[in-house]
Order: sequence, then C-alpha cells, then structure tokens
Amino acid sequence: MGRMLAKHRTDNRRRGRAALRALVPGVLAAAIAVGAVAAGLPGYVGGLLLVVGLAGLVRGTALAVDHRRLGGEVFMIRERGAVHRRRGTATALPWRDIEAVRISGRGRALRWLTGRDVIARVALRRGGSLPVTGFTHDARSLAEELAARAGGSPHAGADGPPDGRADVPSGGRQRSLRRRGEPATG
Repeated sequence: MGRMLAKHRTDNRRRGRAALRALVPGVLAAAIAVGAVAAGLPGYVGGLLLVVGLAGLVRGTALAVDHRRLGGEVFMIRERGAVHRRRGTATALPWRDIEAVRISGRGRALRWLTGRDVIARVALRRGGSLPVTGFTHDARSLAEELAARAGGSPHAGADGPPDGRADVPSGGRQRSLRRRGEPATG
C-alpha cells in the first residue's frame, strides 16, 4: 500500500473511561430514584432521577459494549490507500474501493446518548461502511483526508491517488463529497 503518511488511533481507554463515567452516575441516580419513591417524595422527583439514571445506563452500556467489541482500532493513511485495523484484523482499502465519505456536520443527541456519535462514515464499494467516531484521534482531519484521497473531492488531483487521477465512480461522472450543508462547488 506504499509509504505510511498518517496514523489515527482510536482511544479505546478513553471509551472505557467514558463508559464508567456514564454507568456509575446512572446506577446511582436510578438507585436514588427508587429510594425517593419509597420515601414518599413526589413522583416527578423520582421520575426525573429515573430518566437521568436510565440515560446514564444506556450510554454507559453502549460504550462498554463498543469498548469490548472494537478493541484497539487504527486507521492508517498510505500512498495507495488506507488500512483499517481492529482486533488484530487489518483491512486494506485502496482508494478506488472507497465509494463515499459522509462527514457529519453536527452531532445528534440520541447518537451521543448511546455512545455512537459518528464524525464520518466511510462507505465501501463492496458494501458496508466504517464509522469514524469522536474517540479516533483527529477524526475530522482523518475523514477529510479519506474524502480527498478517495477521489471525491473537487480538488482530488493534488491530493488524490499517486497517478494524479481521481477515481471516477461507475457511470463516468465525478462524485463530490462535501460536508452536509456545505454549498456545491464547480
């Protein structure tokens, strides 16, 4: 795949710490909610505490599952493609195999709550996609680099594949990958 240009590690320890920071207050708030109802406090106090507790439990559980499932994830940018490594399995992604990179313009509250806030989604020509989350070091620049080198950027000639050509999707027309909400150019 050529010389390595950049490496972006996903901080799985931070994901684990975030899971604990969500689970512990979630359990405490849920326990206090049960105690508040048992003590005869008004129902809205127990209900509010229960909602906060459940939100913490959902977020913490989702992050803990991802912490366990994803392990040490690394994205490497190379001259002729990218490499995605997770749990000892490496997948080579030549630039022509990346169909689109969808960069999220803003976070979604529900996705954040479940611990699955995705900065970008890399769609592959063979099907499937790879999420780039906020736990990946410098995730936004990784997503922009993938989009530019995959040939979807209007300026792909300078940063594109080594031969200077941008990959053109089937159908013969150049596909523009831009951030959601960003005006079209060219």
